[in-house]
Amino acid sequence: MLQAFLRKSTTVDAPVPSVNFKGVWVNELGSKMTLDVTDGGNVSGTYVTNVGSPGKTEEFPLTGFASGDLIAFTVNFGKYGSLTSWSGQHTETENGAVIKTMWLLAENVPDQNEPKNLWGAVLTGADEFTR
Repeated sequence: MLQAFLRKSTTVDAPVPSVNFKGVWVNELGSKMTLDVTDGGNVSGTYVTNVGSPGKTEEFPLTGFASGDLIAFTVNFGKYGSLTSWSGQHTETENGAVIKTMWLLAENVPDQNEPKNLWGAVLTGADEFTR
């Protein structure tokens, strides 16, 4: 039953992006992403975080989807042992374009530490990206 649902759900036509997500966006902490979006809504790009362990110039690949004025994307922080996914909506404010998002960060916990530390392996928060 689940496999039939997954097959059907991937064939649904999603609305094409109705806003221009392409370009450079910066969040309130100074992290920067550069987005490219196809006419069909596939998102690719790079992400440079301004927080945590990675160097402030280290780029990470970004991949996702845009549909209408919605966007969702994921960044694999590779050797740092975490994945982060953002999901949000584009809006216009008096100060310009904003993408308001919620994020989930999943951090790898070594197997031997999972019994005590797995409870804290997923973090959540919010970001606002502006041009």
